[in-house]
Amino acid sequence: MFWKNREFAEAYGDYYPLVFSIVYTKVGNIEDAEDICQEVFIKFYEKLETIENRRKWLYGALRLQIFSHFRKKSRGSVELDEVADDVGFSFVNGFRDVRIILEEAFDETANFNDERERVLFDLIAIRHFTYEEAGRQLGWNKRQVRYRYGEIVKRVLDYLRKKGIDKLEDLL
Repeated sequence: MFWKNREFAEAYGDYYPLVFSIVYTKVGNIEDAEDICQEVFIKFYEKLETIENRRKWLYGALRLQIFSHFRKKSRGSVELDEVADDVGFSFVNGFRDVRIILEEAFDETANFNDERERVLFDLIAIRHFTYEEAGRQLGWNKRQVRYRYGEIVKRVLDYLRKKGIDKLEDLL
């Protein structure tokens, strides 16, 4: 039982902010979003031992819980297909959320030749370092940083294209 509580607490800490933001975006009410999240995580805890892919399971559960919420709230008059067509409910290798897609691109080892390139991408793309600042951190000159970063961006863009994302608007 102790391991289950520890596993649940870890997963809750990792996923609750994302689950809540998705739910709140869909329902537009903090109290309703909190209630829906509570239901999702209660079910998650109950089924923890049988869940193979936690993130995928949570997204499926939150989707069903949101549908249930709209059914109860509008007594079935909501057009669920319209809700499901929202980009937040589109599926591409699991639930399509910009943060998840970018995280997967960052985690994909083929996008980086070594750990220093991963750090370079993190410094420039995520932390908004300049080429000079990133170069100082990694011991490279500006020209090396610009070239290596350009190569990383090409690999990441190729990865995203393979996921069906051809332009920035596909992520928005």
